[in-house]
Amino acid sequence: MAEILEGIDRANRDRIEGLRKGGRFFWIDVSLRETSAHDLREALDIPDHALQALLDFGTGHPSSRKFHADGQRIVFGFGCYLESAHLGDATPYRFRAVEVRVLVSGDYLLTLHEERVSLPALLVPYTPEGRSEQYVVYAVLDAMVASAFDALSDAESTLDGMAVMSTDLRAGRVRMATLRAISLQLSGMRRQVAPQRGLFERIGDEITRVEGLDADNGSYFERIGEQLDRLVDSIDAAADAMATLIDLRLNETSYWLTVVATIFLPLTFITGFFGMNFEWMVGEIDTQAAFWLLGIGTPVLGVALIWRLIVRGSPIQTDGDTDDAARPSP
Repeated sequence: MAEILEGIDRANRDRIEGLRKGGRFFWIDVSLRETSAHDLREALDIPDHALQALLDFGTGHPSSRKFHADGQRIVFGFGCYLESAHLGDATPYRFRAVEVRVLVSGDYLLTLHEERVSLPALLVPYTPEGRSEQYVVYAVLDAMVASAFDALSDAESTLDGMAVMSTDLRAGRVRMATLRAISLQLSGMRRQVAPQRGLFERIGDEITRVEGLDADNGSYFERIGEQLDRLVDSIDAAADAMATLIDLRLNETSYWLTVVATIFLPLTFITGFFGMNFEWMVGEIDTQAAFWLLGIGTPVLGVALIWRLIVRGSPIQTDGDTDDAARPSP
């Protein structure tokens, strides 16, 4: 199992020097808020051209960020998702994307990020004894991809709960703000992951060419690419499910608006008819019984007939209706 270091303080600098002299591969996780470019250059012997790519943080498109490979090391951007509680955020999302710059060399794996968090403690990658240095890199990247699946699973669970709520007329309304938040989360995940899917084929090839990085299996990074493909497909499937949920909710709303309009149609006709001062109407409706029968009974009868027709032809069936339809006739 590779040695894991966090931060570049004096003790870790001495430890880094000892590990490199001893030829032991290690993983060092660093927050950019707690170190500087000078510290990175001095402690890890990173040349300027690689350091420039390593510090290329930003909010631009992931595929436009700098990618560096020189045979001795490779630098690229990757992403993971951490719980907002660990980031000290008050965001409406349980998980938030964290941009990570990764440097892989024959001596060490460096993960650099701007947040004050510990990726080894939060990701907990599986790195058993006796595996190669390439496997350590693969395990860390695989844990980052797994964190994206966790974030997607959280969004899908929210959608499932909203789908159940939307089919229960007694439940609360599905809030459009919640749907909008999930939509933004899914679109943000896709914007981050999709470019990585196209870029990782090159990244996986370059990692296998890093001098001094021991390998025992050439298919590790192909698996990462396959995971990214599945992740994008799952994000698209979740987005389709959300669109279907919105359509169902809108269709149900339109249906009940039609019900209300249909109920008031005979009422409007009857009240309009009896509102006209015909001589017969004025002369014949001269008792209380006639008033209640024609003025109240007729509208109630019309509403009852319309309601019966609507319920029998309703596209929305209750569980009881489904059971009755499925039960064979005697």
